[in-house]
Amino acid sequence: MINKTKSILKSNFPIILASNSESRLKILQETGINFIQLTSNIDESLVKEKYKKKNANFIATKLAEAKALFISRENRKSYVIGADQICISKGKIFSKPKNKKKAIEQLSELNGKAHKLISAFSICYDNQVVYSYVEEVKLKMRKLSKKSIIDYVEIDLPISSCGSYRFEANGKYLFSDVVGNTSTILGLPILPLIKILFKKKIITYV
Repeated sequence: MINKTKSILKSNFPIILASNSESRLKILQETGINFIQLTSNIDESLVKEKYKKKNANFIATKLAEAKALFISRENRKSYVIGADQICISKGKIFSKPKNKKKAIEQLSELNGKAHKLISAFSICYDNQVVYSYVEEVKLKMRKLSKKSIIDYVEIDLPISSCGSYRFEANGKYLFSDVVGNTSTILGLPILPLIKILFKKKIITYV
């Protein structure tokens, strides 16, 4: 998919987004930068197991790097952007629920409490990591009834979402406090990404 949005930015090299995330796709599309999107089929559980003794920021970064490197191996003359996100509360990592029952369980555990969303991105070129970045957002969930949690899951169906909520849809209304950037919540800290793309002259103004 090639972006055709009008922009003051232009790409000086081929750029690939190594993600099947609709949220990340939309964030990068809004910049107007030309890029294509490819899915990085890595086994996230293997990466998490390998680095299970490391902190969440480190794990998120390694996941982002693994996704970018997976695509970079076959696209060595492109700059590949990989990204990943981790939801963590009191040292426990909340993975994608994959079904409604698990989503309800996770939201019930986060109910009324504070947690962090940690988003990392990595840029690779010629199968080498050239830059990685990680940023976090703090969120506090309102105290919700069990029915409200069940109703929310039925409406947004957040079974593929980190933390079991889709902030870009109705998920934002689950929270009383949010400290951080929306793009970081959605999985791609866009201003830090644009900053490094400019610095490395991967993009410039038209």
